[in-house]
Amino acid sequence: MSQKSVLIKESILTNKAFLDNKEATIAAGNILLENGYVKKEYIASMLEKLETQSFATYIGNGVAIPHGMAEGSKYVNTTGISVIQVPDGVDWNEEKAYIIVGIAANSDDHMNVLASLADSIEDLEEAKKLWSETSVDKIYELLSENI
Repeated sequence: MSQKSVLIKESILTNKAFLDNKEATIAAGNILLENGYVKKEYIASMLEKLETQSFATYIGNGVAIPHGMAEGSKYVNTTGISVIQVPDGVDWNEEKAYIIVGIAANSDDHMNVLASLADSIEDLEEAKKLWSETSVDKIYELLSENI
């Protein structure tokens, strides 16, 4: 699979707001569903991960990574991500998440996607560019450098 197909512009939303991390997780899952990355059951797996292993869904620097349980990978059609920019942030594990990256990956691709994403946001200043960027094209460009 080419790198570009993991992230498509149609999977990026900007200037959104959510009441809580559950609502944000559902939105990230729905983008994955709408773009054919997952079956609808994957969203339930994402919510289970959030409820039982919430610590594994926030990676720092204002970035949350809702994703499914390992057994949820059977509902993944193809590896892909959704990206939602939340200018005012959403509470996530006693932190604020400004970028929500929904991840759909089989167990083989999961760590590769996470490593690539970490490269994009490990520097706080780089992460902050994503927090405030409202252009889908620019967010796509910033993330495509590593994903």
